[in-house]
Amino acid sequence: MAKDARKLLKDATWDLVLKKGFKATKVQDVCTQAGLSKMTFYYYYKNKYELIEEILKNFFDDVIKSSQEIIDENIPFQDRVMKLIHWKADFVKTMSPEFVQELYTSGQYLELMKSVMQRSQELVYSFYSHGKDQGEINESVDIPVLMSWMNIVSDMIIEGKFNHLFDDPNEMNKQIRDLMLYGVLGNAK
Repeated sequence: MAKDARKLLKDATWDLVLKKGFKATKVQDVCTQAGLSKMTFYYYYKNKYELIEEILKNFFDDVIKSSQEIIDENIPFQDRVMKLIHWKADFVKTMSPEFVQELYTSGQYLELMKSVMQRSQELVYSFYSHGKDQGEINESVDIPVLMSWMNIVSDMIIEGKFNHLFDDPNEMNKQIRDLMLYGVLGNAK
């Protein structure tokens, strides 16, 4: 029962946090969705933030692992780039704007975010550097500049700076992806 109760609480919390954000997710809502009492919740966790932090740590580990698995696939470099972009775009679609905003601005999880961002940056930097060394990326592209550009665009997405331009998040992702991969004068394949 203990393992099942913890799993039910984690699943319910994750579902609610993705939809509503951290602040709007209440312990009572978690318990209702999990079909458990508040007593059971507080038996396992001091508060919702302890549970959310545990979930986020597992989630971030899974994100890094999934990214590494895509990078390690035995498919052409461009296909791996596209797969990473689509995987991230599909994943981001499951998150509410409240969740994304709180994730990047919440002081409560800031150190955790910094840690995962560092791990992710190192992974992507290594991937693109290797791609450039293999001749898969234009030799005139400076990888640190590319990484900075990607971070700026990510921040703008998180801050909602593109929202007024697109009715459909998929179209936004496509436009940003095509600009990154093909540039202003390149040809989309």
